[in-house]
Amino acid sequence: MSAEGRSIEDYERVIGKDEVNSILELAERVKGAKVIHVNATSYGGGVAEILKNLIPLARSVGLDARWQVLKANPEFFGVTKKIHNALQGDMTIALSEDMMQLYLKVNEENASLLDLDGDVVCIHDPQPLPLITYRRGGRWVWRCHIDTSEPNLSVWSFLRGFVLKYDAVVFSLERFVPRDLAGVKVFIRYPSIDPLSDKNKPLRPSIIQEVLERFDIDPDRPIIGQVARFDPWKDPLGVIEVFRMVREKEPKTQLLLIGSFAHDDPEGSEWYKKTVEKASQSKDVHVLTNLDGVGDLEVNALQRSFTVGLQLSIREGFGLAVSEALWKEVPVVARRAGGIPLQVIDGVTGFLVNGLEEAAEKVVMLLRRPWLARALGRNGREHVRYNFLITRDLKDYLRMHIDLVGK
Repeated sequence: MSAEGRSIEDYERVIGKDEVNSILELAERVKGAKVIHVNATSYGGGVAEILKNLIPLARSVGLDARWQVLKANPEFFGVTKKIHNALQGDMTIALSEDMMQLYLKVNEENASLLDLDGDVVCIHDPQPLPLITYRRGGRWVWRCHIDTSEPNLSVWSFLRGFVLKYDAVVFSLERFVPRDLAGVKVFIRYPSIDPLSDKNKPLRPSIIQEVLERFDIDPDRPIIGQVARFDPWKDPLGVIEVFRMVREKEPKTQLLLIGSFAHDDPEGSEWYKKTVEKASQSKDVHVLTNLDGVGDLEVNALQRSFTVGLQLSIREGFGLAVSEALWKEVPVVARRAGGIPLQVIDGVTGFLVNGLEEAAEKVVMLLRRPWLARALGRNGREHVRYNFLITRDLKDYLRMHIDLVGK
C-alpha cells in the first residue's frame, strides 16, 4: 500500500490502539488546519523520506497537509550545499556577494510560485529559509535537520536574521540550538521512520534472496553495510577502511555501500566516484545506488541481509538509516555523531566507537558472536518502536500545531 493509501488505523498493529486513539484526540484540536511543508527536493535524503510518508498520514487524521518543493537550478544547489557544509562546521567556506544574491533571488522567485498561505508553514533546512520574508500570514516554523552545534559564524550570521523572523524553530538535539537564538520559541523533535513504507515493511525471505542474487551478493557469507548519501560527512572511504581491517580477521565478509543521488546535493557524484575508486581496490565491496535500480524495496531487502550495520558519519543531523537498520533487528556500529547516540545505545542496540580501528574490532566481535548480534538487534527494534516511528513524529507535529494555532 502506498503512503497515500494508508491511514493512522493501519499502524494499530505496530503501536497499539491506545496510541492511535491518543493521536486522533490531538488531531481533533487542529482538524482542518492547512499545514504546508517546504523543502529542497522530493527525492533523496531523510527530509524527503519523512515528508513522503508524513504528509499522507497527517491528511488521514484531518489536517489539510501539503508538500511544496523549491524550484531551482544546479548553481543554486551548489551555493546551498556550501551553506549546509558551513552550518555543519566547515570553517573554510565564505559566501561571495554573488552567492548570497543568487540564494535570495531564487527564494524570491519561489515565493510567487509556491502556495505559502497556510495556518502553519513549516520550512525545512537552509535552502528555503529566506521564504519567511514573503510570509502572507499564518504561523511559520523553521525545521533544521542538520548539526548546527559549531557553525561557521560568518555564514550563520547571514542566515540568523531570517531565522529570528520565524514564530518557532525546531532542532533534532538541544545542543544543535545556536546560543544567539534568544527570544524564539524552540522545539526539540526527533526525526522518524515509517514502519509500513516499502523501505521498512516486513519482507518475505524469497524477496530478500532475489534482490541479493540480482546484485551478485552471496547470501551465505557475512554482510556488513552502510546506507548513506555519498558525502564526506558520511565517511564512505572510512567505511571501506573498516572493511579492510575486518577482512583480515573474517575473510569471507562482504561490504555493501548503498546510497542515492539527491537533486539538491551537487557533491554526490564526486564522492560517488571517490568511493567507487577506493572500493575497486578490494574484493567483495558492492557500491549500489538508485541508478543501479536500488529503490526503497531493494534498500529494505539489502539492509535486512546485514549481519552488522555501520554508520560512520563524522557529522550527522540525526542519521535515520540507523533507525532503519535497528528496526530490522540489525545491530549498528557507529561514531558518536549528532543524533546517532540517541539511537545506538552502547552495548544495548549496538556499539559507539571513536575511530575506525575500534569500529573494526566491534564488527568482528559481532560477526563472531551471532547470539550477541541477535540480542542487540532485538533491543534495537524495541528502542525504535518507542522512540523513532512516524506515528510519534506526527504526534509531535500535532502538539506543535496545537501550540501555534490550536483551538
